[in-house]
Amino acid sequence: MLDPCNDRVAKDVPRPPRNRLSLMALCGVDNGKPNSKLMRQHLTLEGKLEKTCLMHLIIKASQLFKNEHNLEKIKDPVVIIGDIHGQYYDLIHMFEKIIDPKGFPDINLVFLGDYVDRGDYSVECMAYLLCLKINFPSHIKMLRGNHESRSMTEHFTFREECLNKFDEEVYEAFMDLFDTLPLAVEVNDDYLCVHGGISPNLDNVHDINKVNRF
Repeated sequence: MLDPCNDRVAKDVPRPPRNRLSLMALCGVDNGKPNSKLMRQHLTLEGKLEKTCLMHLIIKASQLFKNEHNLEKIKDPVVIIGDIHGQYYDLIHMFEKIIDPKGFPDINLVFLGDYVDRGDYSVECMAYLLCLKINFPSHIKMLRGNHESRSMTEHFTFREECLNKFDEEVYEAFMDLFDTLPLAVEVNDDYLCVHGGISPNLDNVHDINKVNRF
């Protein structure tokens, strides 16, 4: 029901969508590329996702990540973004200030990991980023951070968030997705981007591709 008691305090604030976003609404009847603008609008209004919709994004994005190297390469213009930690509205604010004015495909993005834990909207952050990855696979690179792991997400908040919003199957699907994320990015062959640091066992950047990240 919209507002049965007519007691909404901030009446100028849009109400959250009543229905969860479905796979058909997001990707169409042919399960094509997801409508990232619709996803962003829906999540910004605190809308929820159907489980089938989220699982579809996880599976599609995992296929893309699996085909990427441990060490990916990208050219400028590029924006490099650090830890998001479940702060969906900070992520959107960053897009509004920096990324939206240039837009895709005129800009590349490198995310350094730690998309989840601590904040309350880790699922939403991942859902939106996976939408963008599926739509612009060569322009968006998402690296694995130390929080994209089973031990960290169980110790902090992401597993609990997945269970509250969905179930164990969604959590395990995210864990499998995290196992596919690349480890590093080279920008213009000049800058090495990683989440945490450089192992003493690596003599040069090409050794990164010898690691079995799976």
